[in-house]
Amino acid sequence: MLEGLGQDVREGLRLLRRSPGLALVAVLTLGLALAASVATFSVLNAVLLETLPFREPDRIVFLKHDYASMSASFSPPTFVDFRSQTRAFVSVSASVPWEAALTGGGEPERLRGLLVSADFFETLGVDAWRGRTFQAAEEQPGRERVALVSHGLWQRRFGGDPALVGATIRLDDEAFTVVGILPPGFHWGRGWGREASGDVWAPYALTPERVAESRRGDEHLDVYARLREGVDLQGAQADLDRVSAGLRERFPGRYTAASGWHVSAEDLHETLVGDLRPALAVVTAAVGGLLLLSALNVAGLLLARQVGRRCELALRTALGASRVRLVRQALAEGAALAGAGAVLGLVLAQSATAALERIGRVSLPRSQPIELDARVVGFCLLATLAVALVCGLVPARQRVTTRLAGVLGGGARTIGSREESRARRGLVVAQTAVALAMMVGAGLLVRSLAALLEVPPGFRPEAVLAVPLELSPARYVEPAPRVAFQEALAERLAEQPGVRAAGVVSELPLSGEGNSSSFEIEGRPLPPERTQPHAERWSASPGYLGALGVPLRSGRAFDARDTRDATPVALVNETLAARWFPGEDPVGRRIDFEGSAQDPRWREIVGVVGDVRDRRLDRAPEPQIYVPWAQLPTRGLWVVLHTDARPLEALPALRAAVDTIDPDLPVQGATTMERLVAEDTRHRRVAMGTLSAFAVAALVLSSLGLYGLLAQTVRERVPEVGLRMALGAGRARVTRLFLAEAASLVAIGMGCGLVVAAAASRFARGLLYGVGATDPATYAVAGLVLLATTLFACALPASRAARVDPARALRAE
Repeated sequence: MLEGLGQDVREGLRLLRRSPGLALVAVLTLGLALAASVATFSVLNAVLLETLPFREPDRIVFLKHDYASMSASFSPPTFVDFRSQTRAFVSVSASVPWEAALTGGGEPERLRGLLVSADFFETLGVDAWRGRTFQAAEEQPGRERVALVSHGLWQRRFGGDPALVGATIRLDDEAFTVVGILPPGFHWGRGWGREASGDVWAPYALTPERVAESRRGDEHLDVYARLREGVDLQGAQADLDRVSAGLRERFPGRYTAASGWHVSAEDLHETLVGDLRPALAVVTAAVGGLLLLSALNVAGLLLARQVGRRCELALRTALGASRVRLVRQALAEGAALAGAGAVLGLVLAQSATAALERIGRVSLPRSQPIELDARVVGFCLLATLAVALVCGLVPARQRVTTRLAGVLGGGARTIGSREESRARRGLVVAQTAVALAMMVGAGLLVRSLAALLEVPPGFRPEAVLAVPLELSPARYVEPAPRVAFQEALAERLAEQPGVRAAGVVSELPLSGEGNSSSFEIEGRPLPPERTQPHAERWSASPGYLGALGVPLRSGRAFDARDTRDATPVALVNETLAARWFPGEDPVGRRIDFEGSAQDPRWREIVGVVGDVRDRRLDRAPEPQIYVPWAQLPTRGLWVVLHTDARPLEALPALRAAVDTIDPDLPVQGATTMERLVAEDTRHRRVAMGTLSAFAVAALVLSSLGLYGLLAQTVRERVPEVGLRMALGAGRARVTRLFLAEAASLVAIGMGCGLVVAAAASRFARGLLYGVGATDPATYAVAGLVLLATTLFACALPASRAARVDPARALRAE
């Protein structure tokens, strides 16, 4: 048996060597398709299939804190309530992004990390590589000056010195004791959106100020929990609902039923990769379609090649070759081509995965490298086997249906061609269907991206530089030094040539940061059944709106009169004005988000500004409140510069200005608003670019398949064409005959493709914006392009048929 298989493989390779052109085209087609498939699966393997590098990761959940109109983080008091009152979890932990300036022993360096509750690493199931993680007492006020550092920072900044554990480092001019070094490869939050990539971690101290009842509207904590043994998500949800019901009873004015306030448990892996699933699903479907199309195309080539071998195959049968042997040989030929394509595909995929690893290092939610591991190679083998079966089974079926007597009796031109022609037509229909489905998907994504790019973000992204700064808590603990820093920086930047406008803001749109709170409206008490007003909240200097190009709709903007001792004021956006002040002018009304019912701290609304899409471009703007920087300054801030030239050229001037004010303040992480806008649409661009490229390839392959079918049909029907022309058929009629046949096949394939596209469009729903998954215009344009392209591909063989010499054709017959 094995000897027979080996002989079939050798014979298959020998026959392919006789047709080097066909073999080359087939191997290149399959190799490129397999390379794309393997590279895509390597990304899926790293993002979706690999287990998170935590202890029992299936027991870790993210607690979603949602309102009817928006998602928000937890406030410290709410976090403490759920931590103390839930029973379904071993631990409930909180985190918030943190940035700190590392000084001493070299140039100041701005580090990104997290402030976390003491049991955060217990919740994740991560132990320190050296030293220890945090202890419960270290989240108490006065005992939080301890830190964990990443393995990468330990090697890069401290030269891998083991004495770092127990040593003191200076973060934001405060002395922190390093209690541990985290394991190599631990990258919590790297590219995962909710957290900053981590170099340093410190405890989040539950100070009386943070957990005060008046801070329930200060929502900035992300909360994670570890399920107890035997508790599933359903049981955890029941426990969360119990605690939520208790909070609604205690705070009926805040956690109202009408507000849609809800806390739910979500699997951690789903939290980390959920937003990426639509793009990965679309790319995976596109790669699968391209692989199928390539296999069908090669099957068509082998089937066409088999036409010239009818006599040989019939003779083999006459000499005793069984049907099993003929099928086995056809499969061997398909396997030889698929195997050669797999070798080429793996070579190309190795380079592709290396490039994807570099590109996706900070942009993909993953814990494993993108590489060709055993699982990826196994997938390649399975894909190769599937391709070999598709390439071999179609020709094999025709071999066993060839009529021996007809071929050997002299009917080699016509006998048996009906079955082969039907098979080739079926392949063309399948290729056309797959190609149309991919073209429709690409068209939907192109239109979606175009619609999204036309959405005004609410600001001017061109020529705007944005740089984050983190003021030292030791030297900027009070508001006055923060205000003085901003004023001095504004004065120096105003003197810089090329800087049109400059300002600072606490959270930058599209940066991934956010700060929201509920608020009260003076003279409008809310009954429990009404929705609690909720808004995004930012502190901004007088120059910020001008630097970012946010328009003023009514009233006035912030100016020099809005000092710390002046009347507290605020700006609101159009959405807040329309939602909470319908039919009236909010200017002059007062709101409060800092005080309480017993001690309100009213702020007068002095102006209405345009809406800014701060979270995502595809999300409608939320209600937004701006307060003057001087009245509510924060240690973390973004400097925003509107420049004359390229934005990054203003960075040296900014660094020089900061150095004159605070030489120990690192200036790192500069970006541009254009880059942030592009990053917001990156997943859509990747999916659109990949699917568009594959759709073009599918269009080419389907056109080539139809061209090959028609060319073969013309060769087989030369006597018929000669007879038709001898009986008076003109060239135009013969051309129309073949084009009509091609059009009928394309029409059938397009009908099937529309069904496939409609069924597959659900994978792309999460990536669509401003266009429906069954948009008629997109389907119509894709169909017309496919029809025109395929018919153009058929023009050459149809014109050849029209040039047949009737006399020569009949003499040859």
